[in-house]
Amino acid sequence: MNMNSEKKFNISYLTLLRRFHDEQGFSLVELMIVIGIIGILTLVVVPSFSLLVPNYKLKAAARDLYSNFQKAKITAIKTNNDVVISFNVAANSYMIFIDDGGTTGTAGDDTQNGDEFILMNITFPDEVILDSANFSFGSTTPGFTPKGLPLRSRIGNVQLRNTNNRWYRITLSLAGGLRLQIGTDSNSDGVGDSWS
Repeated sequence: MNMNSEKKFNISYLTLLRRFHDEQGFSLVELMIVIGIIGILTLVVVPSFSLLVPNYKLKAAARDLYSNFQKAKITAIKTNNDVVISFNVAANSYMIFIDDGGTTGTAGDDTQNGDEFILMNITFPDEVILDSANFSFGSTTPGFTPKGLPLRSRIGNVQLRNTNNRWYRITLSLAGGLRLQIGTDSNSDGVGDSWS
């Protein structure tokens, strides 16, 4: 290699290095534009997201309740005992227990007493409201017999809602079947009136 080509190489390398160094990074104006775009997107997305959270919580609570109805039915069949689901609308909660009297309680009274085994005790999250539990004979305590049929022929439904006019209903049929439905309050009167 001759001296001339070494100088050309060094000059070319330095020129490339300067160009690369000059083109790195962002200018302050570019950075401020990106921050502005992120701010605008945040203002648009965050309110939308906060509206979706109650809907997701309601859906999760309804599916859990539906699943817990099924667990109560299976437990009644497995243990050969009545299993009761006791709703407390005022406390926004429900309890599932085996109504066998245990050793100190009273069997078959639809009330958890003595040392009757509690399968679960659930309180709904703040965004989910236990709107109603309407079963035959004005009862709020449905359940299942050892044959998997509704306890004392109590059929009816439980309705959950949130503040976004979204509703879920779980219906218990005479054959012990369960149905989960979603509803909306189309006229904003506080009642779910469109079910699917």
